[in-house]
Amino acid sequence: MPTNNLHAGTPVAKPDRALHGALQVVAMVLGVVSTLMGPYLYFFSVRPADALVPVLVAGLAWSAIFFLRFGYSRYVPHLIVFGILFAAVVGVLTFGSLRSSGVMLFVAGVAVAGVFLERGALLVSVAFTCCAMAVLLWIEKNGWMHAPVMHVTATTVVVYMATVVVVAIVVYYSRQNSHRANAQLLSELEAHRRTEQERDRSQERFARIFRTSPTPMLAQSARDGLILDVNPAFERCYGFTRDQIKGRDDAVLWADSSQRELYLQYLIEKRQVLDFQCKGVRADGTTFDALVCSELGNDPEDKLLISTVTDISVQTLALDKLKQSEERFAKAFNFSPLKMTITRLSDGTFVEVNQARDPVQGMRRQELLGKSTLDTGGWLSPQERQAFIARILREGHVSAYETRMRHADGQLIDAKMWAERIEIDGEDCILSCFVNTTEEKRREAQLMALSSGMAGPVGDALFSALTLHMAQAIGADMVSVGELGTDEHLRTLTVWKDGAPGTNLTVPLEGSPCAVALGQPDLCIFESALAQHFTQHQVITSDGFQAYAGQSLRDEDGTPIGLLNAYWRQPVQLGSEARALIAIFASRANAELVRLHRDREIQRLNAGLERRVHDRTAELQKLNAELDSFAYSVSHDLKSPLRTIDGFTRLLGEQLGGRLQPEEQVLFERVLGATRRMSTLIADLLALARVSQGPLELSAVDLSALANQILQSEQEKYPERALRWQITPGLTCHCDERLARIALENLLGNAVKYTSKRPDPLIELGQLGCETGEPGELFVRDNGVGFDMAQADKLFKPFQRLHMPSEFEGTGIGLATVHRIVERHGGSIRGEAEPGTGATFRFSLCKTPLLRITSQPHVAA
Repeated sequence: MPTNNLHAGTPVAKPDRALHGALQVVAMVLGVVSTLMGPYLYFFSVRPADALVPVLVAGLAWSAIFFLRFGYSRYVPHLIVFGILFAAVVGVLTFGSLRSSGVMLFVAGVAVAGVFLERGALLVSVAFTCCAMAVLLWIEKNGWMHAPVMHVTATTVVVYMATVVVVAIVVYYSRQNSHRANAQLLSELEAHRRTEQERDRSQERFARIFRTSPTPMLAQSARDGLILDVNPAFERCYGFTRDQIKGRDDAVLWADSSQRELYLQYLIEKRQVLDFQCKGVRADGTTFDALVCSELGNDPEDKLLISTVTDISVQTLALDKLKQSEERFAKAFNFSPLKMTITRLSDGTFVEVNQARDPVQGMRRQELLGKSTLDTGGWLSPQERQAFIARILREGHVSAYETRMRHADGQLIDAKMWAERIEIDGEDCILSCFVNTTEEKRREAQLMALSSGMAGPVGDALFSALTLHMAQAIGADMVSVGELGTDEHLRTLTVWKDGAPGTNLTVPLEGSPCAVALGQPDLCIFESALAQHFTQHQVITSDGFQAYAGQSLRDEDGTPIGLLNAYWRQPVQLGSEARALIAIFASRANAELVRLHRDREIQRLNAGLERRVHDRTAELQKLNAELDSFAYSVSHDLKSPLRTIDGFTRLLGEQLGGRLQPEEQVLFERVLGATRRMSTLIADLLALARVSQGPLELSAVDLSALANQILQSEQEKYPERALRWQITPGLTCHCDERLARIALENLLGNAVKYTSKRPDPLIELGQLGCETGEPGELFVRDNGVGFDMAQADKLFKPFQRLHMPSEFEGTGIGLATVHRIVERHGGSIRGEAEPGTGATFRFSLCKTPLLRITSQPHVAA
């Protein structure tokens, strides 16, 4: 977005070095020849005045050499030419005729002018020569000159020769200069050709760069500021097409004309403008932040101005946000109530400190700036600072870093530090803030004491720990926990006095602060003059206590049951924290005292309950013994009439012989069957009664061998059946052998009975897996008819059967007998089955682990 005509003035070209050298040679030759000829003509010429011309030419030559030596070479050719012409005029006048050797000087001067002067000066020298010769001729014609000596002398020849030599030298150097000029011209032409080629390539490259650059670019005339061309990026940025903007003034691209004027001023003064920030206008009238860069070349013939425009709206917005963020940070830093500092990471020197009060070191901002954290006590040793630096280099920030600092008064202060690694002006720094945690540490110690006093054991041990930690937490000289007695006395459960356990006391409530504390639910406090209020209290007067705090301990119904007391020998002022701590300790002591009361009550109830259970158990044992004796007596007394009925029925049947009708014979058989079932039922009842009586005779019993014997007997009883059984060998149990046999006979007998309808009956006895040291659990399993688990609750009740008598015979006493035997051994039994797939009975006969010898199971068929 450039300007109007910006070219002002043309620099002066430097003189040709070759011309400068030629001038030096000509001046030197003229100076040497003229200097030699001057004395010669003065001493050997007919007219000594002829020496005047060489003297003039010599002075002229040496002056030219002087000017050339000191760089004043611009008008030296003019000096030489017109000096020679002037000397020629003087020579003609001294000779007295135009036909003298001075005419050769006119020729030499014009020759030198043709070689060294530009066209205008050459014409002036020729005109001067012609005019001078005409004037001299006119003077000579009028006789105003003295009569010349016309004969040729050696002096004349010398003058002619010197003139010819000078002219020859001038012509030679002129020719040499021509050759050099031609060679230089050819070289310049070649360089110009190469330059044009390079220019064409540069123009092509520039054109490509111009067209493909992502930055908007425009070319303008440096004379009038009209836009000559724009690239596609410019079209996208401004919304103008190339045809729309070409030939127009750049003023349409500026939102503020004053910015344009300032830009033009800078461009004229410096011939380039870099990163000029301004507001640009797009084709649709919207404005945007832009950076303009323009440059004019140093060549006066360069009439092109190239400018680039960068849309920095996004950057400006980001910079504004960054500036706002920095302002917010500065405000947050300077006005933060927390003490915040910025230190160099390398040496810990304070770079910036806010104005907040320093709660840790108590130092002002001026006392910290320029000093290091080691000098001000921020770190107690270089090793601590190095550990902190290593952590912040590793993690980038630290939170709640616990450390200790030295206060201005020399005290050590506990503090927590929050720090973040930041960068300021390319240097790593640390932004930190600090919090004084000395009071927090003190509270933590109090809470630890509180926690220690409220945790751990119970009862007297808890009260001892509680009084110890409460005394330490509130600084009391004596702390006690007391229980209220029925005789209006307070009996202490524990006492902590003067840093050691004290002796328990029983003190009357009357005339003591304890009575006041028990009479109110809240904390009772006497902060001073305690002895003046309770002059008759022995503990207060003897130990010199001046302050007291007491909290009553109450039952759930609000009845006072105890008291938590604290005494001081100096007046105190209890703050909110101390009161809260006393309340917490009192709450824990209250809970423990209530628990002790409940435990005592439970112990009394348990003692009464145990007596009642013992008495009831004795009564039940007596009743069970009487019941067993009765059942045994009844069963034994029923046997005799039953045998009589069975005997007389058989005898009657034999006497009647074949006189009985078939129906009568059936009736006789039914009477005999009923007596047999009645006999079996009585036998089972007797067996059930026997297993409940008598002491257990425990011994190691091989259950595997016992089961094999029982199943062999069953096989012999039913030879028509092919029984199979699988018994785990080595099952040894510590039990009563007689009762164990009865139990196995019932279980295995049931298995044989309920597999009678199976073509391939299988009966198993084994042990279930159990943990080491646990009682062993046995099982008896069969593949018989099974039963419905919905009726499993009837299994072990006497006279309860799960199958019809027509299907399987039995009385329903066998499993009840097994249950009674298992219970007498302290074991348990349960049954599991599924109709049609068999049943499994799991039971244990002892509380000690089964002894088992590992071997292959015994299988019989």
